[in-house]
Amino acid sequence: MRKTILKAYGVISLLLVADIIAYCFYKISLRGYYSDVTLFWLWFFGSIAVIVLFWKKLMAKLLLGAMVLALIVSILPMMLPFFALVFSTTPFGLRMTKDLNENYRAQIAGYSVMAYPVLQIIEKRGIIEKQVFQCDDSQLPDHYDLKIRSAKDIIFDQETDQTLSITLFYGGPNIRLTFDKSTGKILQQSNPADENQL
Repeated sequence: MRKTILKAYGVISLLLVADIIAYCFYKISLRGYYSDVTLFWLWFFGSIAVIVLFWKKLMAKLLLGAMVLALIVSILPMMLPFFALVFSTTPFGLRMTKDLNENYRAQIAGYSVMAYPVLQIIEKRGIIEKQVFQCDDSQLPDHYDLKIRSAKDIIFDQETDQTLSITLFYGGPNIRLTFDKSTGKILQQSNPADENQL
């Protein structure tokens, strides 16, 4: 029984490490916001189980020490890493998620107490997904007092071989953003001052 739990914990740990590396370097993660959250908490509770079951072993004590140390270190610098961990591993960081079509989904998420939430456009690729676009409030038209976090909906407009267009719906005026697929940058922002409904 203990060996089975240890093997399962090892597999979960490897998956979590692979998921973190893939996201940090390639913006690739498991499909859906909550898949990564679930994987993290499986690892966390698996760690507790391993520590309890193998407490007499040195490695269990080292694992507990490493987890406590990581928590302390994350709290020291104004708690910024701690809040980043909390927001990225719980539903508290997610403001909105929306399936745009069969190929893309969008989400508004914030992972820091020092920065406002960002808009992320994510391409679905089977059981994994890749973040292809991201923008923050500074990239919205300056003459509108509209924030990404205030959007009521995210609507898919159109896709070409080179671009993808979405609309941030506020109830009027709304903002249309066109992204360049090759660079990930915004090519065009609409200024729909007279547009109250889509």
